[in-house]
Amino acid sequence: MKINLITIEDGLNNTGFRKFCAYAKKIHPNTDAFYVTTGNSRSFKHLLFAKSSPFLEPAEVEEIAAGIAGADIVGFSSMTQYATATIDIIAAVRRHNPRAYIVWGGIHAIIEPEDAILHADAVCTGEGEFAFEKFLDAFKAGRPFFDTPSFWFNTPDGVRKNLNLPLMTAEEMDALPIPLYQDGEYIYKRGEGFSPIRPEDFIVYNGLSYKTVWSIGCPFKCTYCGNTKFIDYDRNYRKIRHSSPALIIEEIKDAVRKHPHISTVIFDDDSFMALPMRVMEDFAARFKAEIGLPFVITGLIPNYVRDDKLRLLTGAGMNRVRMGIQSGSEAILEFYERPTPVARIRQSCIILNRYKERMIPPAFDIILDNPIETVEDNRATLDLIHQMPRPYTLNIFSLRVIPNTRLAEAVVERGVELDDIKKPYTHPRPTLSNILVFAMVTVPVPKRIFEWFRARALPTHMPQKHYPALMFTARFLYLAKRAIDHLRTMDLTVTSGTTAALLWKLGIVGLWQKHILKRFVLARSEAEVPPLAEPDIPAKRSAAAQPAPASAPAPAAATPEEERAA
Repeated sequence: MKINLITIEDGLNNTGFRKFCAYAKKIHPNTDAFYVTTGNSRSFKHLLFAKSSPFLEPAEVEEIAAGIAGADIVGFSSMTQYATATIDIIAAVRRHNPRAYIVWGGIHAIIEPEDAILHADAVCTGEGEFAFEKFLDAFKAGRPFFDTPSFWFNTPDGVRKNLNLPLMTAEEMDALPIPLYQDGEYIYKRGEGFSPIRPEDFIVYNGLSYKTVWSIGCPFKCTYCGNTKFIDYDRNYRKIRHSSPALIIEEIKDAVRKHPHISTVIFDDDSFMALPMRVMEDFAARFKAEIGLPFVITGLIPNYVRDDKLRLLTGAGMNRVRMGIQSGSEAILEFYERPTPVARIRQSCIILNRYKERMIPPAFDIILDNPIETVEDNRATLDLIHQMPRPYTLNIFSLRVIPNTRLAEAVVERGVELDDIKKPYTHPRPTLSNILVFAMVTVPVPKRIFEWFRARALPTHMPQKHYPALMFTARFLYLAKRAIDHLRTMDLTVTSGTTAALLWKLGIVGLWQKHILKRFVLARSEAEVPPLAEPDIPAKRSAAAQPAPASAPAPAAATPEEERAA
């Protein structure tokens, strides 16, 4: 029996798919993994012009289907923005092979199973590894399988909806195989069909980085996030689960052995900094001794930013972080049900700024184009950004609604409209307010100029003039500054293609990281940490807007929130 598994995305970064495929190949060796890329969101064209599209041309759909249809089970994984492409491929597979059994898993299937089950024979609504094994055992043996947990099935009597299996324990996660990483997978190339993935393909989409997820779960339930659906299925998803530090280190070593060009490791965990200190100490010591590369943490929540953890992780090689801020308005943060007061955001920015000599400027997520923002909400976000200690950068997003999330319900309740999730969300509308956001990232905007723009800035939904040429210029300069920040440290995690490969082949990346960048020892005590400069905070608009003092440290002991999460 043959199983083909396929993911549709804009690159080669579906870590969950790689983990699932590794388990599927373990229990059924005659399993192949296929990657379909609808574009490259890291390419210059997409970053500047939003040229990456979640859709496929009809000829591409037919070519893809012809390459995967010859299997007994064809499994799909995709996010919601790629659901249309997935549906088109499923229909084409059925035309090529009506006997193929179609299974749909991944984020879209979990968040919106009502849509997925209209097109697939079975939909996985939870963690897939153990559930798929139960389904596969019955399928291969010819036994009834409609009662398999964590699945919805199309049956002769209608849709059968089964409850999910309990979430995996840490011990069970430790028993999982290392994710697939150039272990016989295939990639689709337009006009050529599928061919084995090569190192060059990873470089095109991932640059010189290796992306993974170590811990799973998030203690928050923000309305705009797909995690809200996971938590609705099982409240234990709010707890942080992870495999042992030894296993994640073995996974990274396996990837580096296959791809010596890997120069940075990216952890896409939702709540990495919420891990207990004892776990971080074990991880940091192992990573420093056995990997010795810079690493990035993209899932930083302000509530968990602590000086002692930053000191430990930067000592182990952490050179960049990404933290969610979303808004400078308490009202909008409440609308997002994000329990992070603005004062805590300010304090976290100050703590991160203490490590500015050790890291690339931190990236803070900001959500623009919210249709319920008032003028005061809009200005509060501008004030927060203007007052942040430099250097920093922003990941600037236009608000999109994911179906079946709390945000989708709130939008309906308020009678407002949001752009579809399939539209690019990295290119906000060209309003004066949004242009000012890009400008503040690029240069320190003098107070008088800031005040002039601030007085004229309006929320996106209010009638106002748009300035596309000015936005293009502001965005171009913003991207140029980000590129310079990364080239300065030879971190090529946000770029891709032949330039990154050439710099690595010439030895420039390794030389730069080894001899030019500062190297830090793993800190064992406060005495071994060099003094850190006090942050330079611009003057505030009012006393009420003052952040916590720069000298106020984060608590050394685990917070009650952290203990509950862990």
